[in-house]
This record gives sequence, structure tokens and C-alpha cells, in this order.
Amino acid sequence: MYYKINMVTEEDGWIVLDTDDRDSEPARVLCASIAEELGKEMFQPYEGDAQFMIKGDPYKLIFQYDYMFGTVVILDKLEDKDAVIALLERHFEKLKDKR
Repeated sequence: MYYKINMVTEEDGWIVLDTDDRDSEPARVLCASIAEELGKEMFQPYEGDAQFMIKGDPYKLIFQYDYMFGTVVILDKLEDKDAVIALLERHFEKLKDKR
């Protein structure tokens, strides 16, 4: 699966990703990969929404598919941006050949 950071909004902490799918699958797969690495459980905070989180995630990230922006990862704290970007990029490499 293809992932690349398109932009990071400084005002609200959205990390907008380019992916090879225009649905919720890239957000779900990315969240599941990180949850597995952390040994934590992935969940959907709201039934039916294309939003995913990880129980006990130290960054409290929200992985979301949004019709306007596509796949986004929403930061809880902007000061975590560099660490989260490094985490995401590591998983982009891990997932690049998986389909």
C-alpha cells in the first residue's frame, strides 16, 4: 500500500496523507499496523465512522478517512509531530509492498 505525507497543518495538527485508495482502508490498515507494533487494540470510537484509534496509544492519534482531505492522522498534541511523523514513515515502509 502506498502512503506519503502530503502536508501537516500547524493550526490543528492534521497529517494529510496521499494513498493509493480513496476510501477508509488505508487509514484502517495503518492504524492496525501501529496497534500491532504497540501490542494494543484498535477500535472505532463512533460506529459507522471511518475513524480508528488505538487503546492506550501514548499519542492519542485518530486515523480517519475524510471525503474532503482523504486519509488523515490527527494529532492530539502538536509537540508530538516529529515523533509521530517518524512512526508513520516507518510504517509506510513496512506496508509499502502489502496489499
